[in-house]
Amino acid sequence: MLILRVGLAVVSHRDNEAKVLHQHGIKMEQALSGHEALDFMRLYDFELVLMDAALPGQRGEDVVRQARAAGLTTPLILLTADSAPAGRTKALDQGADDVVTTPCDIEELLARIRAVVRRSAGHARSVIQAGCVELSLDKREVVVGGKKLRVSPREYGVLELLFLKQGTVLNKAAFLHHLYTGADEPELKAVDVIVCRLRKKLERHGVGSLVDTVRGVGYILRAPVAPGPNPELPLVA
Repeated sequence: MLILRVGLAVVSHRDNEAKVLHQHGIKMEQALSGHEALDFMRLYDFELVLMDAALPGQRGEDVVRQARAAGLTTPLILLTADSAPAGRTKALDQGADDVVTTPCDIEELLARIRAVVRRSAGHARSVIQAGCVELSLDKREVVVGGKKLRVSPREYGVLELLFLKQGTVLNKAAFLHHLYTGADEPELKAVDVIVCRLRKKLERHGVGSLVDTVRGVGYILRAPVAPGPNPELPLVA
């Protein structure tokens, strides 16, 4: 998951925000001002924006209002040190999807990020299902027919994006943007390599058709009816 972090406020006095988010598969691009944030939001498709309420020369809620007025619909969480209801209400009315008072517990922030992202994609629960395959956003796990499938962080990231965007054909650039930050983004063929490894694991569990190729475009999620193990392959992750 790739998010845009706007501002430098301390979220938690106990934990390193960037380190903990990275450990949970969340990568960040950084913007320091509201103007920079709006430019990023126009250019890139972030899963979420995490924005400070206090920004240089501008209030976060004003940036939220400008973003929504410009038709930018990226889910947004505003971070504020002000616990007064009036400020929180104003931010929500301006278009923020959630408001978190800082400093906060980093696990709570992670839960709120997952909740806002899945709600924006039309999913109420943290477990998303496609036929007999389940993907848990909070546990970062994949289960096929009741059995856990061991996948790498990159393979999980591919499935995460496909599950969140069910019914949509996604090009390879979308996967790169979801899996990497701009500084370490590899070539498009890296997506094919990850998908190839993932498919081999899915085939061993009888759901090799889950990730389907749309020739010349990218990939789409196809919900399998029921797992049917390949008798020539051992049922291992």
